[in-house]
Amino acid sequence: MPLIQKIDADGASMGIWSMSESLDDLLDIYEVKPHEKPTFEAFRNDRRRREWITVRVLLRELLGPDVSIDYMESGKPFLRGSKMFVSITHTIGYVGVRIGIQPVALDMEYFSNRVLRLIPRFVSSREMQYVDEQNKVVTALIIWSAKETLFKRFDISDVLFDENLSVRSLLVNGCDGVFTGCVNKDGFYAEVELHYKLFDDLILVYC
Repeated sequence: MPLIQKIDADGASMGIWSMSESLDDLLDIYEVKPHEKPTFEAFRNDRRRREWITVRVLLRELLGPDVSIDYMESGKPFLRGSKMFVSITHTIGYVGVRIGIQPVALDMEYFSNRVLRLIPRFVSSREMQYVDEQNKVVTALIIWSAKETLFKRFDISDVLFDENLSVRSLLVNGCDGVFTGCVNKDGFYAEVELHYKLFDDLILVYC
């Protein structure tokens, strides 16, 4: 089974799924419901269809067969008929889902040097202290993933990643760690505890 990680703690559950199955294999696992077919058939390639099904297979692993997911106008997911909160992420070859009794969020990023070109767009001058020159790709990706997680968690529009979202106390020393994420926009300020985990080929940040 390609469920490579499952974490249950503090009223939340999270699963990471490696998408090794073909589309046909996934369709054997999950039957697309009649009301879901227009959305499913609108995807232009099998990769997006595989991601879409894998999210639902993973949710079923975490919550059971009766779970149903839908989306707000903003694109934020929610669970029909449930008070549980949900967050979804996907990157090359992987899908992640986090659910909880309190608002949750997560983001995964595949290891890639492309993030280095984007550093000036999302890392503030103060946060450059956390970008380790000896481990630049990893630390930059953690900061990027942290800000994606904050964006999903608070669902605030027109956010500037280098101004309105920030990280503090980030020390990358090992395969997992805890640091602080902050949101500051139009008089709204909030802090949350963020966690990072490093896998062989991807980075995960969640709250």
